[in-house]
Amino acid sequence: MSSRDVSKEERDPHSPHDKPSKLILRPPADLSFVAQYLNQDPDLWVFRRFGKLHLFNILCLQQRLAELENALETKIWNNETDGFDELLSDIKDSLTEYDDALSKQANYRSYRQPEKHIFKLLEKWWNYHSRGSALRIGLDFHAEGKKRQKDLASIAALEKTWTHRFIDRNDHLRRFFAKDDDLGEELPCTLIYSEENVQRAEAVFLHACFCCLLLCPILALSYVHSKTWKLVILAASLFATAVLTVGFLNTPNKNALALVAGYAAILVVFLSNGVGS
Repeated sequence: MSSRDVSKEERDPHSPHDKPSKLILRPPADLSFVAQYLNQDPDLWVFRRFGKLHLFNILCLQQRLAELENALETKIWNNETDGFDELLSDIKDSLTEYDDALSKQANYRSYRQPEKHIFKLLEKWWNYHSRGSALRIGLDFHAEGKKRQKDLASIAALEKTWTHRFIDRNDHLRRFFAKDDDLGEELPCTLIYSEENVQRAEAVFLHACFCCLLLCPILALSYVHSKTWKLVILAASLFATAVLTVGFLNTPNKNALALVAGYAAILVVFLSNGVGS
């Protein structure tokens, strides 16, 4: 930032872009209508983080504690005892509130942003229903072109694997796991599916893939006599297992490495026994 920009910012700290727009509050009946829709699926539980307000609150508490610290040091320096107990009580209360605010701010980043298709679904819904504007206003979308997806938090969505997210984005796949409900009458483009059925199908798919990755290399190694081709089969099998582990399983890196190492050990033992040689 140049000195010219700094001087301009000092003269005018609030740019026209930051000027707050008029907020039209919605009645409780509209909020109840929105709550009924959001209750259909935890994936729809998207709310604002209010990150700026959290930081503003911490800064105010920090300034308050600095003021109390200065008052305490002044009393100690001047050997004053009047109001000392009240000052300590204020310090204790302010510290408790400050520590609580810091603890919550530390967990701020643990909230995940909503998936893009969920965000688009919410946009379609509040455009479809005039009463849905209560949700749009609450998420701070009252100003045209003002989108704050980074300030949104999906508080109840399950951590999903790559397969699960792929099904989320594919309408044809989601129809295989669709639930029978009345949500389609509220919004034709909304389709709620069973998370449990998706996870069950995903588990079957993963187990079948691992069985194939275990049996196919063993069968191939049994009929191949060239050492070069054995190494190629071994490398391709390990690579496929690593991709499958990383892409389809929500496991820590240590667990994924242990799984790949165990798989490699099975193939190495198979080769070391001279089977297929």
